[in-house]
Amino acid sequence: MFDKSTIRPRFGYNHETELWDYKRDCPPKNGPNADAAWANIASDVLAFHNQQGGLIFFGVDDASFQFVGASRMLDSKMFNDQLRRYLPDNIFVEYSREFIQDDQRYLGVALIPPRGPMPARFRAGAPLTNGKRKFEKEGSARREGDSTRILSPAKTEAWIQSLHVPTVGNSFAVDIPYFRILKPEYEEFVQRSELGRQIERSLRDGRIAVTSLVGIGGMGKTALATWAALRAYEAQEFKYIVSVTAKDRELTATGIVGLENKLTSFERLLDEIADVLQFPDLRELPIEKKEEEIRTLLGSDKGLIYVDNLETVDDVRIIDFLDELPAGVRAIVTSRRSRVRVAVRPVDIGTMNDREVVAFVLMLTKQAAFKHLGRITPAEALRVGSAWNGIPLAIRWAFARSKSVAEAIASAEAAVAIGRQSEELLEFSFRRVFDNLSPLERKVLQVLSVLQRAIPIEAIVASTASGNVDVIDSLDDLVNDSLAVREFDTNRNDYCYTLLPITRAFVQHDMRSNTAQARDLHKKLRDWFEAYDVRSSDERLIVRQLRQGGAADDTALVDLAVAAERENKLDVAERLFQQALSRAPRSWRAARLYGEFLRHKRQDLAGALRLYGQAMANAPARGPDRSLIYREYGILMKDSGEPDAADKASVALKEAVTEAPNDLIAAGALAGVLDRKGASRAVIEVLESRFDRGDSKFRSIAYPVLLRAYDRTNEILKAAELKRRFAESAHD
Repeated sequence: MFDKSTIRPRFGYNHETELWDYKRDCPPKNGPNADAAWANIASDVLAFHNQQGGLIFFGVDDASFQFVGASRMLDSKMFNDQLRRYLPDNIFVEYSREFIQDDQRYLGVALIPPRGPMPARFRAGAPLTNGKRKFEKEGSARREGDSTRILSPAKTEAWIQSLHVPTVGNSFAVDIPYFRILKPEYEEFVQRSELGRQIERSLRDGRIAVTSLVGIGGMGKTALATWAALRAYEAQEFKYIVSVTAKDRELTATGIVGLENKLTSFERLLDEIADVLQFPDLRELPIEKKEEEIRTLLGSDKGLIYVDNLETVDDVRIIDFLDELPAGVRAIVTSRRSRVRVAVRPVDIGTMNDREVVAFVLMLTKQAAFKHLGRITPAEALRVGSAWNGIPLAIRWAFARSKSVAEAIASAEAAVAIGRQSEELLEFSFRRVFDNLSPLERKVLQVLSVLQRAIPIEAIVASTASGNVDVIDSLDDLVNDSLAVREFDTNRNDYCYTLLPITRAFVQHDMRSNTAQARDLHKKLRDWFEAYDVRSSDERLIVRQLRQGGAADDTALVDLAVAAERENKLDVAERLFQQALSRAPRSWRAARLYGEFLRHKRQDLAGALRLYGQAMANAPARGPDRSLIYREYGILMKDSGEPDAADKASVALKEAVTEAPNDLIAAGALAGVLDRKGASRAVIEVLESRFDRGDSKFRSIAYPVLLRAYDRTNEILKAAELKRRFAESAHD
């Protein structure tokens, strides 16, 4: 449409039509007249959308058609954020900056998608200007020639009614008395075996009332639910099946397109049930009586209620109804977030695996719309599917937007390389669920989007300034909603959290208009990983190593715990010991030192004995560390009061003496246990050769034990000699 050298419309395009419009500049984002200016843009966007879609060019004078250049910096997110006050969120406008000049002026191009079967309305009225509003809430607009025509709510309603066409038999695969099942959106079903088994097991489980298929947009929830409903119908598992959908938009190759929402109220749901069960007269009853009669009808037989796209339902009575289904009635629902809470089994619908991706792409090649895929190979199918994270809708959408296999591969790999997927896809899959998140859940997602790696809970807590419990609860909800991903970190021996690349792309795109927030999150994560919050430089080195995952064993945590114990920070030390064992359960060093801590600082002998037992189970196969662990365990055990304490202690102390023959403490403790058991010859074997090698303290402990052993074995000469030697050593 434009001559690149002069940046003005080519011959034949220097006028406005029902397909395009020219504006001198973009409205400001803020200021006294900004709201009114954006309301004017919203009316033009809605007018184009309600006809065939269209283009609005910014930076071209609409009288002379000369390029003057748009001056205000915008992108798709900023543009749509300004429109969202007035327009429904299924209208997503792509905005791009072309022919950027040295002074940063540019040609702005707003690409507006066409509507679906029904026109869209304004979601809010325009601001007052000179006492008048340009348009009203629930009104609409349409393009007529080169002008935008505004419609009042009454005229909008009349226009929409005139467009209604009968849909009987078009929306359902099965539509007979007692059975009404949605028509599949797929031409051929790609079996997802494990998910299919989970869904069917849940529908047959008497303990479960509602099977809830949960996942982001485009994962194939509706396809799986419809497949399960049709399978149940063919197997005659239910006496009746009622299906309703609340879907109000879909993603096509041309953008997000609005659909007519079939399920708008609780009363509409009851009417659908009455129709399927062949009681149309119930439609005329008051709502309370109608609900009572419907519940009675449902409870008379085993039935299935299928509600698609539950997240778009605003009438909370529908949720309450599903929470209180009569006994024997089952429901299957699809939603981007879990909403039903009673007797529900959530089934997380995640990405397709490699086998499913290849099967899905090969299935697409059989359809007329995808003939350009030709003989795509499984390897090529997997390259594209992996780039779009195994999301069925994204894969289908990507192929629909390309003209060849090579173009699809190039586009997919380019998206991965720059970490940016199409904004329409991101908006369709994530916008609604993201807007419904709590502030903390949004904050957690923003923190997870900063780094390309999984991060521990502690880092998330530090970056959100929220409590552990609140963050853990939010993470659980985000994982259940398929927004966050939980991964086990073998180095930390703990769970860490991250995002799928496509989820990260959406969150990062959403934060593009707030660069200060992004910088703040980067700083908080950097400060946490660098341990800037730790004052002691020595401790900071240990904590930094631990937080950055450099210590695959318990060393850093145990050293930090010992340092805290030395400074008499006993609660801190104990928490660090516990964390060390949690991260490295097989660490004999952590178990031994924690045992010593309990023994001497907490006087918890039972706890110390348990930890020494844990250390003993994981002790080195040979050497002084093994001897030390077995020695201390034996010393603790001999005075534990357990019935077989002497036997257990002697076994451990014998192992300690075997590993460290010169350890006189172990030898003395072993001799004491053997003496208690009456094993006098064993006492002599342990002490006789070591008596003269020991210091005065050892000899004073060993003397009575060894002398008693000589007496018990009638070693009179040895006893006399021992007395003489002991007397001499005492004299010295």
